[in-house]
Amino acid sequence: MNFKSFLRPAIVFPIPLGITPDKTGANGLFGLMQNMNKYAITPSSVASAGTAITLTAAQLVGGAVQVNTGASGGFTITTPTASGIVAELGDTVPLDGTFSKQIDIVNNNAGQTGTLTAGTGVTLVGTLTIATDTKRSFIMRTMSSAAVTITNIGSLSL
Repeated sequence: MNFKSFLRPAIVFPIPLGITPDKTGANGLFGLMQNMNKYAITPSSVASAGTAITLTAAQLVGGAVQVNTGASGGFTITTPTASGIVAELGDTVPLDGTFSKQIDIVNNNAGQTGTLTAGTGVTLVGTLTIATDTKRSFIMRTMSSAAVTITNIGSLSL
């Protein structure tokens, strides 16, 4: 491995090929490495064409979603399923409510208000509307392999 590939974006610890992380035991370091890679923020940008957006698990877990212009009216932003989110987080993520990650959704001048809606197994708590030119922050917690809670923690006008 060369130095340049070690420092590529969104990878905190590159995991060598052929190593499978586990939750406990001597390979716990590899589990930490896998989790740290999921803690890194990977911004994604989605177009708000029409009135409905469905996020992929990778977009949501990336931690920063920017909704851009193009909405034809008030729109919904639907989360992936809880099982899809947990699968994207990887094998070593705790499933007892102790793991959390901040998710920021930015309505970047889409011209309309967006409303976050839940995919299967996802529980949403708090204010879920995101006005145009606003960033809303959420904390996502993994409660089990089929349950994720996403809680509003505030907003910021842009």
